Amino acid sequence: MFLKNAWYIAAWSHEIGRTLTQRWIAGEPVVLFRKEAGEAAALEDRCPHRRAALSMGKLIGDTVQCGYHGVQLDCSGSCVRIPGQTTIPPSMRARAYPIAEKWQWVWVWMGDPALADEALIPDFRWNDEPGWVSTGGTIEVKANYQLLTDNLLDLTHETYVHAKTIGNNAIVEWPMTHRTEGSEVHVQRIMRDTPPPPLFAKVRGTEENIDRWQTIRFQVPANVSIEARGYPAGSEDLSQALRWFSINSITPVDDGSCRYYWTITRCFGQEDEALTELIHQSIHATFMEDVAILEQQQLMIQTDRADRKEIGVRADAGSVAARRVLDRLIRAEATSAATHGGEPALATHA
Repeated sequence: MFLKNAWYIAAWSHEIGRTLTQRWIAGEPVVLFRKEAGEAAALEDRCPHRRAALSMGKLIGDTVQCGYHGVQLDCSGSCVRIPGQTTIPPSMRARAYPIAEKWQWVWVWMGDPALADEALIPDFRWNDEPGWVSTGGTIEVKANYQLLTDNLLDLTHETYVHAKTIGNNAIVEWPMTHRTEGSEVHVQRIMRDTPPPPLFAKVRGTEENIDRWQTIRFQVPANVSIEARGYPAGSEDLSQALRWFSINSITPVDDGSCRYYWTITRCFGQEDEALTELIHQSIHATFMEDVAILEQQQLMIQTDRADRKEIGVRADAGSVAARRVLDRLIRAEATSAATHGGEPALATHA
């Protein structure tokens, strides 16, 4: 169901402190906290004694004390104290997850710890790039995470869902191209001499036609960056250009829900706080239009006949390619786990 040898966002860095925070990631409960020295840590959110949620306990120094019977676990998951007895069974331990902080987020590796390579964290450098400013947030979505990646890889929906912000008729009139490179999928649409969508016109203060690019990069399991560019038609005058990245990472909670982490990061008007707020509110409203569609789509899928197949169209090419990549990697993991009798032993990038 989920790719385990992969990095998933668990939280924004600022959300994790000296309290216990629960997150469900790919069907598994995780408890996050910071050590006294400031480093983030993550354990399975199940006490090995009676499987109570560790997140309902408390921190004592760098140990987690279960709130049910007081069992204490260190950051490696090893039990260091059992109230009322001195002998600690070797099996009294919780799983510890590799963790990393990058691009403003806390990432957790859900698979084989030996394969937790930080180089596999998606390239979201634009969140921290000098000369760029970002704004973003998190949205809880009651839909399967792959419906969101489908949505981000096929932007023809902008014409119909986002007509008030980033959509217009030009998007469906111009063809898109796509290619698969290893475990990445790239989609591009170039629109020449077209009217700017409403948000572009508002942000740059012009109704003149533009040349517009949408360049999309999918990285497994559910990470999509979209470079949006707009220049005055026939020109590449940077003083009038719009260029930003829409950074999107979707963390599955379970088969029918997910957490959607997003930022918009731009290289113009960096000091304009009012512009940042305008973009934030407009893009958040845009994404909530997606959420309304996708949550109803999830309901329609769940209540439909099991034997009914979807009918594809040309614009599905990018999302279909991404699903095929992910399906291939999940199957490879399952095969590896069956062969080795334990955790999957394949890295994310095949």
